[in-house]
Amino acid sequence: MYTNEIRDFLARAPKRCHFDGRGMVYNTAARYRWLASIAQGSIHERINRRAGIVENWLPWKTPPVLSAQRRHERRQRVIAFGRE
Repeated sequence: MYTNEIRDFLARAPKRCHFDGRGMVYNTAARYRWLASIAQGSIHERINRRAGIVENWLPWKTPPVLSAQRRHERRQRVIAFGRE
């Protein structure tokens, strides 16, 4: 994590504990979950997430799936029309 991400986490994360009028409330688990979500991903994914750019993950658009689709289409053409 970079210093600006850590600074942002310290400024915006819920405090470790606070008094709600009846007793102390501890937010440590929520802080750790938030820190884990901020720290995950590559630098490009973190930059896009901070900028508000959400990348939609389409499982059928990944390179292995596309190559399998092309291979299947080629095979279907060979079955239908024969080899050249």
